[in-house]
Amino acid sequence: MVVVVVALTGAVPAGAVVSIGGWGTISADMAGGSLVWADSQPATTTTFTYWRTDASAARVSGNRITEVIKPVTVRTSAGPITGAQIRATGVGRGFTLTASGASFAGPVTWCCTPETLEVVVSSDGDHDAPHPYAAGLDGPRVRWIGTGPSGAVLGAGDPVEYAEREASAPIPGHPGPGLASVAPGIAAWADRGGSSIRFGVPADTGVAGLRDAAQGGTVLEVWAVPAVIAAVVRGGGYRVTRTDVATGGVTVVWRGTVRPRIAVGGSTIAIGAGRAVLTSRHGTARRVGGTRGAIAAVATDGSRVAVFERTSRRARTRTGARTVRITSVRIIGQVR
Repeated sequence: MVVVVVALTGAVPAGAVVSIGGWGTISADMAGGSLVWADSQPATTTTFTYWRTDASAARVSGNRITEVIKPVTVRTSAGPITGAQIRATGVGRGFTLTASGASFAGPVTWCCTPETLEVVVSSDGDHDAPHPYAAGLDGPRVRWIGTGPSGAVLGAGDPVEYAEREASAPIPGHPGPGLASVAPGIAAWADRGGSSIRFGVPADTGVAGLRDAAQGGTVLEVWAVPAVIAAVVRGGGYRVTRTDVATGGVTVVWRGTVRPRIAVGGSTIAIGAGRAVLTSRHGTARRVGGTRGAIAAVATDGSRVAVFERTSRRARTRTGARTVRITSVRIIGQVR
């Protein structure tokens, strides 16, 4: 069973570098002067283990992260949350969130009302329900892409409490975690094990103007904004590709031997590869910074890049020394 709760924890200490917890799986996005992220990891009580995704939202002022809140937590005992994705709406510290697992269809959540309350736009937990893997605010509608026994669907609903106007339309293919993305005026996805990206204009009746863009290898991740689609592709190593929505043209902007983390904001692709942070506005990605630890996620609004970094340190406790794992986030203020 999946439960969405409001976690009114108040503000978290903010600054140039903010610690956000252990080594969970991070999804992040930036828009409208805000940074949002989702942290998915198991939690253990004295009697059992459950899984949770904590969503956080912060304001960004220059290179400082300010006013961090944690308004939404998704918790479940059904199994690991493998399909968590957060997208900034560009309005205040708003975001959309999906949190599905391999064995259950998680909720699609929009945040937040003026009272900092979430709206569960879709919460179909039926065994045969499509598992939502991506959501975004498209005008007045929250739209999401999911997949189930009958194939892929594009869902839609109003970000209003107790709204009844939901819609669901079939779309071709069979996407999975990380293989779908929704933003204003654009829906993009790839099949599990597929080598091309489908994209078009989302509506309650489906996706209009549907096109395919071959990526030259197996697509591992898709991230879309209105003008640009970025993808992580594997084939003779790893590549990051840039698909121009207007023309359908595909450009390779980065190549490497380690799987990168990617995000898109404006016309900029941010890449975290190993311990290097790179950006691409048009062509080949250029290095803009680095980290001491592994990069868990990146986010960008087109002019700044947020980097989520994993480090560890030894700490003394009453029972002896132990290793403490820390994920922290900071802003790099230069995009090339």
